[in-house]
Amino acid sequence: MWVSVHALSGLTLGALAPLGMVLTVVCALVLHLLLDLVPHWDYTGHRLRTLWAFLDVAVSIAAVVTLALVLDLPGRAVVAATVSALPDLDVFDAVLPGSKHRRWFPSHWRGFPHGRASPLVGILLQAVVALGAIVILVVSAE
Repeated sequence: MWVSVHALSGLTLGALAPLGMVLTVVCALVLHLLLDLVPHWDYTGHRLRTLWAFLDVAVSIAAVVTLALVLDLPGRAVVAATVSALPDLDVFDAVLPGSKHRRWFPSHWRGFPHGRASPLVGILLQAVVALGAIVILVVSAE
Protein backbone atom coordinates (compact mmCIF):
# COMPACT_ATOMS: atom_id res chain seq x y z
CA MET A 1 0.00 0.00 0.00
CA TRP A 2 1.03 3.57 -0.51
CA VAL A 3 2.31 5.66 2.39
CA SER A 4 -0.81 7.84 2.24
CA VAL A 5 -3.12 4.84 2.66
CA HIS A 6 -1.14 3.63 5.68
CA ALA A 7 -1.09 7.14 7.17
CA LEU A 8 -4.82 7.76 6.73
CA SER A 9 -5.83 4.36 8.05
CA GLY A 10 -3.48 4.83 11.01
CA LEU A 11 -4.95 8.28 11.65
CA THR A 12 -8.42 6.75 11.77
CA LEU A 13 -7.27 3.97 14.09
CA GLY A 14 -5.64 6.44 16.47
CA ALA A 15 -8.63 8.77 16.45
CA LEU A 16 -11.28 6.13 17.07
CA ALA A 17 -9.66 3.33 19.08
CA PRO A 18 -9.75 4.07 22.82
CA LEU A 19 -6.29 2.62 23.42
CA GLY A 20 -3.27 3.73 25.38
CA MET A 21 -0.26 4.98 23.45
CA VAL A 22 1.71 1.72 23.55
CA LEU A 23 -1.22 -0.36 22.31
CA THR A 24 -1.98 2.27 19.66
CA VAL A 25 1.59 1.99 18.33
CA VAL A 26 1.41 -1.82 18.25
CA CYS A 27 -1.98 -1.75 16.50
CA ALA A 28 -0.69 0.78 13.94
CA LEU A 29 2.16 -1.58 13.03
CA VAL A 30 -0.22 -4.53 12.77
CA LEU A 31 -2.52 -2.39 10.61
CA HIS A 32 0.37 -1.73 8.22
CA LEU A 33 1.06 -5.43 7.96
CA LEU A 34 -2.62 -6.27 7.35
CA LEU A 35 -3.03 -3.59 4.68
CA ASP A 36 -0.01 -4.96 2.84
CA LEU A 37 -1.95 -8.23 2.44
CA VAL A 38 -4.70 -6.46 0.46
CA PRO A 39 -4.12 -6.62 -3.31
CA HIS A 40 -2.67 -3.29 -4.43
CA TRP A 41 -0.25 -1.70 -6.87
CA ASP A 42 3.09 -0.35 -5.65
CA TYR A 43 4.89 2.33 -7.63
CA THR A 44 8.35 1.10 -6.55
CA GLY A 45 8.88 -0.59 -9.93
CA HIS A 46 7.48 2.25 -12.05
CA ARG A 47 9.88 4.42 -14.08
CA LEU A 48 8.47 7.55 -12.35
CA ARG A 49 8.75 5.98 -8.89
CA THR A 50 10.68 8.92 -7.41
CA LEU A 51 7.91 11.33 -8.43
CA TRP A 52 5.23 8.90 -7.17
CA ALA A 53 7.05 8.60 -3.82
CA PHE A 54 7.42 12.38 -3.45
CA LEU A 55 3.72 12.94 -4.18
CA ASP A 56 2.69 10.09 -1.90
CA VAL A 57 4.66 11.41 1.07
CA ALA A 58 3.55 15.01 0.42
CA VAL A 59 -0.11 13.97 0.27
CA SER A 60 0.34 11.91 3.44
CA ILE A 61 1.77 14.81 5.42
CA ALA A 62 -0.76 17.32 4.10
CA ALA A 63 -3.73 15.03 4.73
CA VAL A 64 -2.69 14.03 8.24
CA VAL A 65 -1.91 17.59 9.33
CA THR A 66 -5.08 19.02 7.76
CA LEU A 67 -7.41 16.36 9.13
CA ALA A 68 -5.80 16.46 12.58
CA LEU A 69 -6.20 20.23 12.79
CA VAL A 70 -9.63 20.57 11.19
CA LEU A 71 -11.16 17.67 13.10
CA ASP A 72 -9.22 18.41 16.31
CA LEU A 73 -7.96 14.83 16.52
CA PRO A 74 -6.09 13.56 19.58
CA GLY A 75 -2.31 13.34 19.51
CA ARG A 76 -2.43 9.53 19.47
CA ALA A 77 -4.12 9.76 16.04
CA VAL A 78 -1.10 11.57 14.57
CA VAL A 79 1.22 9.11 16.30
CA ALA A 80 -0.74 6.17 14.85
CA ALA A 81 -0.67 7.74 11.37
CA THR A 82 3.08 8.22 11.59
CA VAL A 83 3.79 4.76 13.00
CA SER A 84 1.55 3.08 10.43
CA ALA A 85 3.37 4.86 7.59
CA LEU A 86 6.93 4.56 8.92
CA PRO A 87 7.55 0.92 7.92
CA ASP A 88 7.53 2.08 4.30
CA LEU A 89 10.88 3.77 4.96
CA ASP A 90 12.07 0.18 4.76
CA VAL A 91 11.50 0.22 1.00
CA PHE A 92 12.65 3.79 0.37
CA ASP A 93 15.73 2.51 -1.44
CA ALA A 94 13.41 0.98 -4.06
CA VAL A 95 12.66 4.45 -5.43
CA LEU A 96 16.35 5.37 -5.68
CA PRO A 97 18.89 4.19 -8.23
CA GLY A 98 21.38 1.62 -7.06
CA SER A 99 21.30 -1.57 -5.08
CA LYS A 100 18.41 -2.70 -2.93
CA HIS A 101 18.88 -3.37 0.75
CA ARG A 102 17.60 -5.87 3.26
CA ARG A 103 14.00 -5.40 4.39
CA TRP A 104 13.32 -5.20 8.12
CA PHE A 105 9.52 -4.99 8.32
CA PRO A 106 7.84 -8.42 7.98
CA SER A 107 5.35 -7.46 5.26
CA HIS A 108 8.28 -6.35 3.09
CA TRP A 109 10.16 -9.65 3.30
CA ARG A 110 10.46 -11.60 0.07
CA GLY A 111 8.36 -14.57 1.34
CA PHE A 112 5.51 -12.46 2.77
CA PRO A 113 2.22 -12.81 0.84
CA HIS A 114 2.23 -9.14 -0.20
CA GLY A 115 -1.00 -8.35 -2.06
CA ARG A 116 -0.47 -7.52 -5.73
CA ALA A 117 -2.85 -6.14 -8.33
CA SER A 118 -2.77 -4.41 -11.70
CA PRO A 119 -2.35 -0.63 -11.59
CA LEU A 120 -6.04 0.05 -12.24
CA VAL A 121 -7.40 -2.37 -9.66
CA GLY A 122 -4.61 -1.69 -7.18
CA ILE A 123 -5.02 2.07 -7.28
CA LEU A 124 -8.80 1.82 -7.01
CA LEU A 125 -8.56 -0.44 -3.96
CA GLN A 126 -6.15 1.94 -2.28
CA ALA A 127 -8.40 4.90 -3.09
CA VAL A 128 -11.35 3.09 -1.50
CA VAL A 129 -9.35 2.39 1.67
CA ALA A 130 -8.01 5.97 1.89
CA LEU A 131 -11.36 7.62 1.18
CA GLY A 132 -13.09 5.20 3.53
CA ALA A 133 -10.71 6.23 6.32
CA ILE A 134 -11.42 9.92 5.66
CA VAL A 135 -15.19 9.39 5.58
CA ILE A 136 -15.09 7.46 8.85
CA LEU A 137 -13.07 10.27 10.45
CA VAL A 138 -15.37 13.03 9.23
CA VAL A 139 -18.59 11.18 10.12
CA SER A 140 -17.31 10.26 13.60
CA ALA A 141 -16.29 13.88 14.22
CA GLU A 142 -19.85 15.16 13.73
